[in-house]
Amino acid sequence: MSAIPVVFAIDNNVVMQCGVAITSLLLNAKQETYFDIHILCNGEKLKEENRMLLKESFKGNRCDISFVDVGDTFKESEGLAGGHITTATYYRLAIPTLFPQFDKVIYADIDMVFQQDLSELYQSSLQNDELVAAVLDLAIDDKLYFNSELPSRIGKSEKDYFNAGFLVMNVRKMREENVMAEFDKHAKIKYEMNDQDVLNIVCNGRTQILPSVYNFQPGHFANYLWGKDKTGISFDHLFKDATLHYTGAYKPWNSLECVASDTWWHYYKMSPFYDDMVYFKRQYDQIESHKSDYRVKSNNQLLTRVLVNIKHKLFG
Repeated sequence: MSAIPVVFAIDNNVVMQCGVAITSLLLNAKQETYFDIHILCNGEKLKEENRMLLKESFKGNRCDISFVDVGDTFKESEGLAGGHITTATYYRLAIPTLFPQFDKVIYADIDMVFQQDLSELYQSSLQNDELVAAVLDLAIDDKLYFNSELPSRIGKSEKDYFNAGFLVMNVRKMREENVMAEFDKHAKIKYEMNDQDVLNIVCNGRTQILPSVYNFQPGHFANYLWGKDKTGISFDHLFKDATLHYTGAYKPWNSLECVASDTWWHYYKMSPFYDDMVYFKRQYDQIESHKSDYRVKSNNQLLTRVLVNIKHKLFG
């Protein structure tokens, strides 16, 4: 089988995170699976040392890694993103033009870990001229299972609004239909969910919906717990075998408030980017957090007992 093209987009702030994602991708691939990995970046801003670090870290490990300079392609989109979202998120909209040698490619955000081989998905997806294959978004706007008005604002619903963090893109069909012109037009417009809204608008009605195992967002697992998702996939399967996508501002590497972060740290330990000081500081922070929670709980209990005693003494 020919190499599977996988595309990431990075800046200097997420080089290590990209390395962890690639580590998980390679560790869970079948022995015969080979990846053609392309990393989108601003060539003038991404440091040469960071490029070499990624290339050398995975050299000879069933993959090729190359960097593609997007430059100022989405300069007009600067300022539209905000918070933990950067302009690099728009880079995926340029993929059909950047890779004329491919019929389809896999795009993935770097805040993901892969726990399954992707070769079968790549071969079997997009058989009916869909533009993208993607997983429905479990929640947006911090509201569970689409108790949000955001999808309806762009003509979508909970039945077809997808998360753009993991995509199989039919780049051949996109080029044939000049879909990129629509991408460019909408990329200049301020949408609540940035380029994710752009992809949902342009690919509306042309999307293959994938099972949640290909982009499970553990921060919103309550949708499964409360039976909102009817896929019939067990929690055990999701957390052990699914591609986990750490959406939102809380990431495993920057917060203790991140569901299923242990899985990300597991792959961090197995990556070429592992650092004892970073890992054990994480363990220390967890211990201190537990101590703090215990002290707060103990103080609250003590205060409750004191107030009860005062009440008994004053009022009998």
